[in-house]
Amino acid sequence: MESICVVDNIGPLASLARDICPFPNYNPNPLFVNMLSPNSSLHLRKHYMEVQSSLTPQQLEDFTQGLRRTFGKEGKVTLGGVGVVALSLAVLFDTLAKQAKGECLSDSGPIPGLFIKNQRGYYPPHIYTISEYLRLVPHIANNPTRMREETERYVEQLKLDDQSLAKLGENHTVALEEDTTTINLMLGPFFGGHLNLHLVRIKNGTSNEFIRADLRPIGNPIMNLNCNPETADKDFLAVVQKSDSYTQEALQRCTNKGDMSETWLRFVAKLEFVDVLSLPYIAIGNNTVDSMIAQREDFDLKIDALGKWDK
Repeated sequence: MESICVVDNIGPLASLARDICPFPNYNPNPLFVNMLSPNSSLHLRKHYMEVQSSLTPQQLEDFTQGLRRTFGKEGKVTLGGVGVVALSLAVLFDTLAKQAKGECLSDSGPIPGLFIKNQRGYYPPHIYTISEYLRLVPHIANNPTRMREETERYVEQLKLDDQSLAKLGENHTVALEEDTTTINLMLGPFFGGHLNLHLVRIKNGTSNEFIRADLRPIGNPIMNLNCNPETADKDFLAVVQKSDSYTQEALQRCTNKGDMSETWLRFVAKLEFVDVLSLPYIAIGNNTVDSMIAQREDFDLKIDALGKWDK
């Protein structure tokens, strides 16, 4: 992008732009960043409480029974408060809650709502691999041997997924530069890095054994703007002028419109897109690999259970 725009939070501008020109929401489910962050245990506990609080008494009973069937009366999940296990629990909470509300959910394919929806229905292969692993983990989390074996297997599968992606790109079979596909591609190495991290954790290893995931280089994305940006630009600017001062100031921080080679709508969409690509780094923050490996918190489902656990 030729123009420079320093905006602390692109959200308000992107929201207004999306109302005028309905381009995709590039932000992945917050569970990804929250559960793969150093504060994962805190985020998981909060999510657990929020999910339970959204249920009726009967739904809560069904939800709690689902957890008991999976984890037994003890209700403890080994290393459940950290990393990929925390993410798998968060997904399980959402799944059980939806089932308690009578929703029919598939037990295969991409986990609904976790990834960026693609208008053509295409998801990169690693999205299927990640979904399989997250669905499996709750059933083996308390079995150290199975967890190690399966985690090693899925680490290797993600490598195979990368190889198949390379072939797809070479053969131009899929537009890998498409905006939503690019974000989903980013989630692959993001998750893969934490999968490797967890493998070292359960092996009681050190940072010397940690294999960093290679981030795929990002070119110029194909932005799916479902409008004529040139025509919609005036409407967008008019709406911004009627918005709050914070949003107006955000737009003013951008370079002068005359210096830009693209429309405001495309510019704002790209800003949100680029902002999302930084999420893996934001999730880790200033924490070292060793400090992340050292996180070994289990998760006790009974402590914050709102339903009757012992029945």
